[in-house]
Amino acid sequence: MKLDSRYISRPGIYCLLVGIVLVAFFELWRLILLAIVDDGAANVPVAILAKSFLVGVRFDILIASFIMMPLSLLAVIPLVDIARNRTVRFVHTIILSLCAAGAFSLHLADIEFFDFFNVRLNGIAGQWDDTPGMMIQMVWETYPVIGYLILYAVVLAAFIWVVRRLQRWLFRSFFISPFWVHLLYLLPLMVILFGGARGRITDKTVIRWGVAYFSEHEFANQLALNPVYTFLHDAVYSSDEKEDLRKFAEDISRPNAETTIRNLIGMSVDDPIVQNLRIHRRVVFDPPSGDPPNVILIIMESFGATKIDALDNIFNVPLSPCFDSLTKDGLLFTNMYSEGMHTYSGIFAPLFGYPHLLGKGLMKQVRGDYHLWGLPSILRAHNYETVFILPHDPHWDNIQGFMISNGFQRVVSALDFDEELHLGTWGVPDHVMFDRAIDEIDSLNGKRFFATMLTASNHGPWLVPDVPFQRVPPGTPDEDILNAFKYSDWALGRFIRTVQTDPAFANTIVVITSDNGAGGRKRIRMDPSRVHIPMLILDTRGNLPRDVRTDQLGSQMDILATIMGLVGLDYDDYSFGRDLLDSTSTVEPFAYLSEWYYLGFIQNGYYLVSPQRGRGSPRLYRLPDVTVNLADSLAEMTAEYNKRALSIFSVGYHNLLRPLIGADSAAVTAAGR
Repeated sequence: MKLDSRYISRPGIYCLLVGIVLVAFFELWRLILLAIVDDGAANVPVAILAKSFLVGVRFDILIASFIMMPLSLLAVIPLVDIARNRTVRFVHTIILSLCAAGAFSLHLADIEFFDFFNVRLNGIAGQWDDTPGMMIQMVWETYPVIGYLILYAVVLAAFIWVVRRLQRWLFRSFFISPFWVHLLYLLPLMVILFGGARGRITDKTVIRWGVAYFSEHEFANQLALNPVYTFLHDAVYSSDEKEDLRKFAEDISRPNAETTIRNLIGMSVDDPIVQNLRIHRRVVFDPPSGDPPNVILIIMESFGATKIDALDNIFNVPLSPCFDSLTKDGLLFTNMYSEGMHTYSGIFAPLFGYPHLLGKGLMKQVRGDYHLWGLPSILRAHNYETVFILPHDPHWDNIQGFMISNGFQRVVSALDFDEELHLGTWGVPDHVMFDRAIDEIDSLNGKRFFATMLTASNHGPWLVPDVPFQRVPPGTPDEDILNAFKYSDWALGRFIRTVQTDPAFANTIVVITSDNGAGGRKRIRMDPSRVHIPMLILDTRGNLPRDVRTDQLGSQMDILATIMGLVGLDYDDYSFGRDLLDSTSTVEPFAYLSEWYYLGFIQNGYYLVSPQRGRGSPRLYRLPDVTVNLADSLAEMTAEYNKRALSIFSVGYHNLLRPLIGADSAAVTAAGR
């Protein structure tokens, strides 16, 4: 068939067909994602999955339309159209191929991102743009990069081949239509593309995230989205994040925030400090009977409850024999939650008792050099030596700069270890880091200390050294991942047994927790199993009960107040947390968490997930079951819990506006500023 009619604009037809081809390839990527990340689809009906592809077409058309609008102008403009001008056709093909290559690369990156976060590629992926070398190395060592690159090359080559076939079919004849024919085609073509870019025709607003939420199955809803849309929406549309957060915080009413301080934080709403949305309490203890104890805070990488036998191991093999044995020596909190799913929030919340705000982590913002009044500054003001020890690059998540600026005297990192001790992206193995920690503390010659340690071996690429720990049986599903967890558990147990026998630790409190519960279930966005973490408190003085479990609700924000309660030294408290060991407290326990533009709130056995900025309506679940959304049947509770979650964010935002969340200048000077 030859399209040589005088009244047919072959460039116009070509652009429309290329747009359709782009949509078809986006659907192909959706199918590839479903084939690779199929565990989340296990309980989703086939009909619902099929509808994900139908709903997803709208988002695919949106991206294809944005790509084709400028290219259509280049292709159809009379006198220089691609039908008559080989040079224009060549340039057009190059630009189209580059656009497709960029879009397909986001689809490729989305596969493992979706598998980990249970959500499409978004602005979270840009959190580590300041350490690209380390990020690239980690990806290379963790994932089957070669296989993915081959897949990418095959799909991109197939797309270019189809485009070239269309060109040969449509432009093999050099019959030139009158210029007015192209103009007639250009107008309806641009109308079609503009409508596709809006995603909606009759509605006043453009397409939103919420269009993809057509079912009760989170996996199906996320599958309907296009990762190019979700990523660019955060990276470009939400680029003015500070102003966006300011408006969001200011929109939350002051009375609600005051009520939150009164009910959740335990302060009087009549206090002038509360009127300024400022959290501050002076905590005074009876004079201690002996020397205040040393403090070790261990933040285990991804040491979630779903891999701990003493809590909620969902795997078919024992994974935490060392941690389980340690619980016999201390107090185990079984109902603890992390502040989010990222290491930076898992460091920030325990040390400062503060919620992670939406968007980019504070540790990586310029505001992160504010002098925050948390555990390192408080204990430094009481003449503690303060050291932060980690096994990898100290500039990952800006850890070194943030910690030095906020109370730690020293940061020991991979830079302080011989290169031959390094094992992959994450620096030295956990047990090597723990050995160095013992040396660092021994070198203090009896000075009182506060040491925070962050492990990393239990993270992709899940490399473990050749040491004598018991591995899972060969052939076990996720063998490498589970072995990394078991090695991390072994390294922890080895370190704690040393602490319990070394005279340098004779007067020491050890708090063991995790940065998050990554690796848990993927039933919903922000699944509670992925933020369910342990907290184990050990006391070498023997002042705490042994082999005791408590299921009282707590979060990482409570760790600061709990540690200070054990230390027994007066301090100014600017945190959101409560002392979990204070039996006289009348404050109702709660847990607050956040991830990008989602808030979570847990209280009284209920779990609220509150999407922000047009991402959907609040959802309420009864723990531990999160398969049934109770928001409609418990509308009043949903509204109240949503108000509490928003208020915590608002109060946190207003407090972080101050350059110093802490005591007066004298105390700051005492802390070594």
